[in-house]
Amino acid sequence: MTSKALLGLLLAAPTLADDVEHIIVTSEAMNEPGVVVTDPKQPRQPLPAQDGADYLKTIPGFNLTRKGGASSDPLFRGMGASRLNILTDGQTLLGGCPNRMDPPTAYLSPQSFDSIKVIKGPQSVLYGPAAATVIFERKDERLTGPSLEGNVSATAAQYGRREGAMDLTAGNQDGFARLAAIKTRSDNFKDGDGNRVNSHYDRWSTDLQLGWTPSDDSLLMLSAGRSDGEAAYADRMMDGAKYDRTNLGLRLRQDNLSSWLTRLDGQLYYNYVDHVMDNYSQRSFTPSMMMPNPSVANPDNRTRGGRLQADLALGKGLTAKAGLDARSAQHRTRSSMNQPMMPYQDKDRMADGRFEQWGLFAEFSYDLAQASKLHWGARLDRWQAKDQRQTLSPSMMVSLANPTYGQTRHDNLPSGFVRLEQGSSIGTWYLGLGHAERFPDYWEIIGNSRASSDSASAFHTQAEKNTQLDGGWILRQGDLNLSLSLFFSRVDDFILIERQAMGADLVRNIDADSYGGEATLGYQLTPAFKVESSLAYSRGRNKTDDRALAQQPPLELRLSGQYRLGDWNLGALWRLVVDQSRVAVGQGNVIGLDTGPTAGFGTLSLNGSWQPDPHWQLSFGVDNLLDKRYAEHLSRAGAAVAGFEQADKVNEPGRTAWVKADYRF
Repeated sequence: MTSKALLGLLLAAPTLADDVEHIIVTSEAMNEPGVVVTDPKQPRQPLPAQDGADYLKTIPGFNLTRKGGASSDPLFRGMGASRLNILTDGQTLLGGCPNRMDPPTAYLSPQSFDSIKVIKGPQSVLYGPAAATVIFERKDERLTGPSLEGNVSATAAQYGRREGAMDLTAGNQDGFARLAAIKTRSDNFKDGDGNRVNSHYDRWSTDLQLGWTPSDDSLLMLSAGRSDGEAAYADRMMDGAKYDRTNLGLRLRQDNLSSWLTRLDGQLYYNYVDHVMDNYSQRSFTPSMMMPNPSVANPDNRTRGGRLQADLALGKGLTAKAGLDARSAQHRTRSSMNQPMMPYQDKDRMADGRFEQWGLFAEFSYDLAQASKLHWGARLDRWQAKDQRQTLSPSMMVSLANPTYGQTRHDNLPSGFVRLEQGSSIGTWYLGLGHAERFPDYWEIIGNSRASSDSASAFHTQAEKNTQLDGGWILRQGDLNLSLSLFFSRVDDFILIERQAMGADLVRNIDADSYGGEATLGYQLTPAFKVESSLAYSRGRNKTDDRALAQQPPLELRLSGQYRLGDWNLGALWRLVVDQSRVAVGQGNVIGLDTGPTAGFGTLSLNGSWQPDPHWQLSFGVDNLLDKRYAEHLSRAGAAVAGFEQADKVNEPGRTAWVKADYRF
């Protein structure tokens, strides 16, 4: 038999287990116009994610600002922090660090959720104004009889990566109890040149749900969660010594109340984050001019909120979702510049900022003729913020009176959208126009004592006003899956952070444009062989300064192939990222600032899985097979950490082999 004939036989080989799950490497196509839904329990490449940001980076359009091995900050189309609305089961969770050491995704373990939903652009008013909304969700359990089900997994990889996770549900038709627990750790990784990066971490989390289901239409659920850990960072003078999260939630849902009120869903929640960062517990203490003694900072953030939503059937083809939501967040801090002599635990916490929000929303869907749908909605948010800082500290050696101490500001911010969807024999296309007005967040107007153009305080920075056009096309025909989403955004009063030669960073409003999009393509060449690809691009312009908009990701292409034979699945991923020369050095956002151009790179990774039966699956892979040294454009600049080589940017891990075992029952 010739090699050509053998290759043809392999490609035509029938699969022996059609339900074998392949490793996701380029992300799923859009499930519906402007929406991507993915299963975080499925194996993925790169190395299975240890927090929410690590997972989001596998979805086209998302990028990371790496700081170490954990707690990266995610951005979508170059927009991050509060421009990216991140929710967990409808709840808002906020970090504590003024310098974004602990973004919300740092507290989220993807495997404890059932789905992750991404809404692209301001194309919904249900969850607040944002450039995109990410919802980490657990499904509503409703058991038909006595049952025990769940899954457990274990992950091992180079650099001491170890993870154990379980998600168990027990109960019957009257109620259930669900427990999710994860423990993960890693040593410092090495980049492609073999240089160690200060990046070790050790985390754990537990989440419990207790539900009562007295009927098929009723649910009363109490939820509680705790997590903690520590993490080292390569981009700053301190590491994270404590990530204490406490969560409590109560949810009540009733379906089929009447012919027009199909669902009433209400919830209350409480989230508290107690964060500690220091310069000695996770690294060798080295005195410096800025920190001559062991030093500690201990911010915390307490968030309370609630939400009530009614689902309505208003007539033939017309449905609506309407309701209200509210939340308040109180941020406090305390610190010590000489922990041995003046422990931070002996000091009182000082409140520095309080934020409150109330929102009303209504979103409608109408089925038109000939497979077309019209969606529209409106929202009004009432914001209030109070500056509680008596003094400002633009640097560690300077302190001055705060000119906005005790001041309160109010804003009424409208949002809305309209979108038309049209189905046909060649797929579904959509076109939507959205407008979202975003109130400045804690990190922009209070954290880090930033200044404005005319004041030592940035407290009165204007709200952003984003008007965005979103459009796209979804095609599923036979063995071909194609999705395309494009956007053009105009932001008035875009909040820009700018580094100053002396003193605090400057916060100012500019006008900005950005455009781009994502495309995914999957084709089943034979019953055994599938190819997939994704392309993501965004480009921004600072119209006020007539220069590039800072912190924009470069063009990225992913190509993958999956070969399946019986219980086995083998694949490869080739990731190509072009250089980024459109930069604005010294400008950016609360996550990071542009430091200069970044070279392009390409990485090759291999993966595989074995599923001998529906319960067991073994996944394995090698990331960065060629051991290339590279850094993502949006990653932070490296800091001088004793015992480690300082890099221009925090580099990515070098060659990394990993294996993951899953058991579902």
